[in-house]
Amino acid sequence: MKKFKFNLLAGLLLLISASVCAQNAPEKVQEAFKKMYPKVTTVEWEHKGDYHIVGFVSDSHDMNVWFGNNARWIMTETNVESLEEVPAPIAKAFMQTETPPIQIRYIKIITFPKMPTVVIIDIEEYNSNREIQLFYAPDGKLLQSLDVSGGDGEIYPELFG
Repeated sequence: MKKFKFNLLAGLLLLISASVCAQNAPEKVQEAFKKMYPKVTTVEWEHKGDYHIVGFVSDSHDMNVWFGNNARWIMTETNVESLEEVPAPIAKAFMQTETPPIQIRYIKIITFPKMPTVVIIDIEEYNSNREIQLFYAPDGKLLQSLDVSGGDGEIYPELFG
């Protein structure tokens, strides 16, 4: 019984130490983030593939900043609550082309270091499992429409390549 308790305790300690390590990015990535957002203190780090993603809240918006392994800024996702927070041409284009019965699931403003901003409006049809992501340019032009029904709606840098 003592051996079981020891193994259980050792396993828990290993799990805790692994999850603590997973919460941090390399020092150079953390430094790059601190240069971009020096006033942000409460963050959560996540690692996906070749990316380090830091999540935080700024100006009451949930944000995710993506960095490459080399500490290069890839993109920033800013979650907004309504069409009132996106450029007016996008809101106008969306309202003119989308017809009920739909609901907006979320809106993300994606900014990049060297590409124009993209706004993603994720919609869901009522009484249906159909979910669509609409990608708009700042001028209101619809860049692409992705059917992400079935849960494949994750936003990642390769969508914008």
